[in-house]
Amino acid sequence: MKHRNNLKRFLYLDFYYSVLRRDWRISTFLSDLVLKTVAVVIVSIDRFIKDASMISASALTFYSTLSFIPVVALILAIARGFGAAKAFEDWLKEQSYTNPDVMQWVMNIANKALDNTQGGVIAGFGIVLLLWSVIRMLSSTELAMNRIWGVKKGRSLVKKFTDYMSILFIAPILVVLISSMNVFMMANLQEYAMDEGLLSYASAALKAILTLIPYILVWFLFVFLYMFMPTTPVKFKYALVAGIVAGTVFQIVQWFYLRFQIGVSSYNAIYGGLAALPLLLVWLQLSWSIVLWGTELCYIMRNRHFLYRNAMNADNKWVDNVEVTLRMLRYISDLYIHGQGSPTLAMVCKRLRMSSSKVRVILQELVDHKILVEVKEDDDVSYFPAVDFHRLSVADIINRLSHLDQNKGEEWKVRLVGAVRQEFGQDTFA
Repeated sequence: MKHRNNLKRFLYLDFYYSVLRRDWRISTFLSDLVLKTVAVVIVSIDRFIKDASMISASALTFYSTLSFIPVVALILAIARGFGAAKAFEDWLKEQSYTNPDVMQWVMNIANKALDNTQGGVIAGFGIVLLLWSVIRMLSSTELAMNRIWGVKKGRSLVKKFTDYMSILFIAPILVVLISSMNVFMMANLQEYAMDEGLLSYASAALKAILTLIPYILVWFLFVFLYMFMPTTPVKFKYALVAGIVAGTVFQIVQWFYLRFQIGVSSYNAIYGGLAALPLLLVWLQLSWSIVLWGTELCYIMRNRHFLYRNAMNADNKWVDNVEVTLRMLRYISDLYIHGQGSPTLAMVCKRLRMSSSKVRVILQELVDHKILVEVKEDDDVSYFPAVDFHRLSVADIINRLSHLDQNKGEEWKVRLVGAVRQEFGQDTFA
């Protein structure tokens, strides 16, 4: 066990945290960026496993399967109304997010459902199934992402209904418009190019644009999910990076999945005409796993100090409270700077949505380290900054509360203090 712990510490200290030092042995920008990227990816995969995100992906796969065909049928009905049904069918097959046979199977069922939906009972049941399955899928997505972000409370019922209904009614129209866009671009731009004698150049440009459209749409979808679904504010820059990375991984996995079509022959032999169903399930499971891994990536970029937590002693209880501590100080700093007074214990608990017992322990530790000061007012206690928050950095907090400034003679502490100071020395609270 001792050797195992030494190996673990070696990996954390000599890889993760040395990676984050600008003055490491290999100090070129490229190597620094590559090593830091590797560290972030490894930690995101580790969190993905610990958060049991594969189980969440399985639940999302189940609800996606229930809602997939009803949603396609809904979009197809809208497309028929716009006279763009053929364009939508062709576009859906061209996206080839799964085996083309799967898309053909889905389109056949959706067309049959629309052709047979003439009775009010059948139509009413279909609408109820559609609404229930989509709401459950979106609710499960929100729950899974909130779990990753550490958010305990989700949207209210009213907020869920309004937000989810907006997605349900706006998204199909956007899909129809996007699917018709390819036909419009090919027809109108080629006609314009022929008139101007630029056909050869236009063909190459159109090909490049149409090739990029699926990537851009996937990136946009991922960024939207990472910003909209969690019930906590997510900065656009973190959602953008995570969306592009996860969306690109999604496209790469899709290419390999379609290229090699692992297990297709065996599925056809066993399931016959139903072979498309297990293929669809496998693809949905992979897709949701990538979406949730991207959420982990977004979380880690927002909470970069998370990379340092495993370098500290296992018996240091503050390590588990690092995210809470920084959120708490940002809240107190905002109130103080904007002249809104000092928060009480109850106000901090309400803001962080945490129990008073845990918040009280963290506040007391901040008071003991002379970062905050207690002020008794009547029967309550308020908390003021004890230091200049314009100069107090995230590095100061990590070093003070983890006791890294003590006993600096140990080599690993010297290296870690330097790494923390280099990475977070400029991140202040005001």
